[in-house]
Order: sequence, then C-alpha cells, then structure tokens
Amino acid sequence: MASSDKAFELEIVTPQKQFFSGEVTSVIAPGQDGLFQVMKNHAPLLAALKGGTVKLSLPGSGEKKLTIADGFFEVSDNKAILLAEDIS
Repeated sequence: MASSDKAFELEIVTPQKQFFSGEVTSVIAPGQDGLFQVMKNHAPLLAALKGGTVKLSLPGSGEKKLTIADGFFEVSDNKAILLAEDIS
C-alpha cells in the first residue's frame, strides 16, 4: 500500500525485465488517442499506448521520464502496471 496520501503503486515491465516498481503521484502516458494522466483514486482503466515519453511524478517532487515503444497501461484500486515492448 502506498505510504503517501497522494501516491499509488506503479510497476513498469518489458518482456526482458522489471524496469520500475514503486510509488508515484502521477503518470502521464502517450495513449493511442493522445496523452492521458493518472493520479491516485483514478477509475479503473485499460489503455493501449503508442511510442513516446512517459512522465512519472515521484513523491517528494521528484520526476522521471522514459521513452517507451507500444504497450498497455492498466490501473485499478490504486495499483497500476505499464507493459511496454521496450524502454529507453
């Protein structure tokens, strides 16, 4: 369970490895129909992703950006997973 009032759990994986696992306060991802943002208590969602930049906002005002190939994003009950073909 997330320790911050605004944070939720996120896991980012590729077929080769687990790239990230931890708490985030926000995720901005490139959906097939455009960018979307997910924050704590988001409604359940399953979205197809296209290649582009994913921006993670970390607790304590940190930020991380990564570039993904196509993939999928799922969020439910303040737990999210991003499955990507490749990450750089």
